[in-house]
Amino acid sequence: MVMGSDERRQKILLALDDHFREVGLEGMTMAAIARRAGMSKQTLYGLFQTRDGLFDTYIEHRFQQAMEDQRPMDPDADFGTRMRQLLHCDEDPMDAWEFPIALFRLAFSEASSHPLLLRRCMAEGPKAKRLLFRDELIRARDRGEFQVSDPDAAAALLLDMVHLPIFDALATPERQPTRAELLDRVELGLSVFLNGIR
Repeated sequence: MVMGSDERRQKILLALDDHFREVGLEGMTMAAIARRAGMSKQTLYGLFQTRDGLFDTYIEHRFQQAMEDQRPMDPDADFGTRMRQLLHCDEDPMDAWEFPIALFRLAFSEASSHPLLLRRCMAEGPKAKRLLFRDELIRARDRGEFQVSDPDAAAALLLDMVHLPIFDALATPERQPTRAELLDRVELGLSVFLNGIR
């Protein structure tokens, strides 16, 4: 049975996922990806003309997957509880940390020759999360939990407050933050934000 182009694309994206889980994004050549997907390099180039095009599709696929994996939040919970649910604080946050950091590290290291990858990473990841935060801030405002005059600006501020600085992670790849450090930052960021906005 001959695979259609959509099925082949999906197989390639799954091969990229497998590669990332085993060795990260380093050494991600078109030949290595084609081999892992069980296809010829020519087939791969027929679907994705460039490595940038393949990575662009992969980034979109991963962020779309992350959005689909968002669990419904308790609509009756307060803002802080909903934010913890949104940030998956009840799960191991390391799962949500490794892929974006590896991707940003690759994007920054290749920015001069592949600027599209960095622009896409900056636009998709933080932007998508900021929009989720904004929606929760609007919901909290509408429910009378607190007043916020500019939900977009408040969401951008909160995003920075609940995450460890990404540049530290990019500069020291050998050091991974602990689960406790990630959760402590969420709690500190939420506490400062909520005390300041009320």
